[in-house]
Amino acid sequence: MKETSLNLRLNDFIVYKRSLGYDYKTAERYLNKYRSYMSENYPDVLVPDKDSTDSFLNLYQGQSGGLHNAMAPLREFSRYLYNLGLKEAYIIPAKQMPKLNPDPPYFLSEEEISLFFNECDSYYNASGKYPSKLVIPAFFRFLYCCGVRPKEGRTLLSKNVNLEENYIDILQSKGPVSRRLFISNELADYLTQYDRHIRAMFPNRKYFFPSDIDRHYSVSAIVYHFQIVWKTAFPEWIGKYPRLYDFRHHFAWATINSR
Repeated sequence: MKETSLNLRLNDFIVYKRSLGYDYKTAERYLNKYRSYMSENYPDVLVPDKDSTDSFLNLYQGQSGGLHNAMAPLREFSRYLYNLGLKEAYIIPAKQMPKLNPDPPYFLSEEEISLFFNECDSYYNASGKYPSKLVIPAFFRFLYCCGVRPKEGRTLLSKNVNLEENYIDILQSKGPVSRRLFISNELADYLTQYDRHIRAMFPNRKYFFPSDIDRHYSVSAIVYHFQIVWKTAFPEWIGKYPRLYDFRHHFAWATINSR
């Protein structure tokens, strides 16, 4: 019963977060790891305490990203319990949250962008491999032209793309916030041609940029394609490669400087 009590509270908490509009997939994954750890090592603990919490988080020491991802939802879970009246719930102090140090953005030059897309078109036209031959050039152009997060492009549903009225709906990408993007006629025409070709291959596809009829590309697959094109376009490149997310940085920079 005691183990079930903690599980039920975790379930209720996840339902509560989703009721607020949060996707909560990554957080749920880490909370499920916490659930399994507690069941195996602290089956009698009903509410997170300092000892069990520290023991679980020790699994992620030395992994700033993993530690943050494990700590953030667990801290929110304890705050949730505390607000429900379980004052004994241990809330991780804010000062213990690890500081993330992401790589600085790389701002692509217009020449680099031109070379990248020229090489992208040549590479995939020559590859003959479907669906990447159709999807990858269109996907990269979509990121560049719209400044969306790579995940927003990867998981974009076909039903949320309206090319007749030139807009795309990005739903609940980061928290409960959704937005509508209006796109240029040029991009709409390009995506309409792409859509016609990919629809012939996957007539009832779920995702606008599919890897299969009901699947989207994984993070690792998209990064692989990006690096392949960059290496081919810039064979003499030394040091770290730009990241796919740098299209978003470039979009923000270009938008600010166009005003």
